[in-house]
Amino acid sequence: QIGGSRVDVRVLLPAGADPHAFEPRPQDIAALTDADLVLVNGFGLEETLQPLLENASNVLVVSDGIEPLPFAEEAGGLDPHVWQDPNNVIVWARNISDAFAQADPAHTDEYAANAETYIAELIALDAWIVEQVAQVPKANRKLVTEHTTFGYFAARYGFQQVGAVVPSVSTGSSPSAQELAALEDAIRVGEVKAVFVGSTVSPDLSRRVAEDTGVRLVFLFTDS
Repeated sequence: QIGGSRVDVRVLLPAGADPHAFEPRPQDIAALTDADLVLVNGFGLEETLQPLLENASNVLVVSDGIEPLPFAEEAGGLDPHVWQDPNNVIVWARNISDAFAQADPAHTDEYAANAETYIAELIALDAWIVEQVAQVPKANRKLVTEHTTFGYFAARYGFQQVGAVVPSVSTGSSPSAQELAALEDAIRVGEVKAVFVGSTVSPDLSRRVAEDTGVRLVFLFTDS
């Protein structure tokens, strides 16, 4: 969106990969080494890549300038899923535009113009989401997800995060029987309508929770 034909973008994580568990291949390591600029989300999302990123040059944390949300007490740390609020992606766009301009000053105006075009789309997207959410009764604006993904979305658009099947930043963690039972109780008491599960994780536990409570299981692209 911002670099256009001036940049050659290589997406390190393939579609469907879980960023919390991604293990780079030799060709991925070579791509990191050879890149003029390495763009990362930050806030701990790329934990498995951290040893490589420490040795890479020209790493840009695109989330610089975003005020991170803390995870719930049981998860700990900072929530890296900033892109769930399009206003945070506006920060990304400006950071990336500035970095491209610094690396390629001759085309600064082009990068800035591309960024502003994309930012206009993000502003429109934010307005559209607000319109859609307005159609949902406030009592139904409740989220149960397979892990804690939607903090920024909930904060921006007025949703309550009732709980997560895996109460952790890592999709590789496992909940206890007591934690699952407590979540199912919360779903029943709160009359939650659905459990949302990302495309990058096994849906088995989420399906069990949905079946136990009689609510829908809905698949979404969240981390992919």
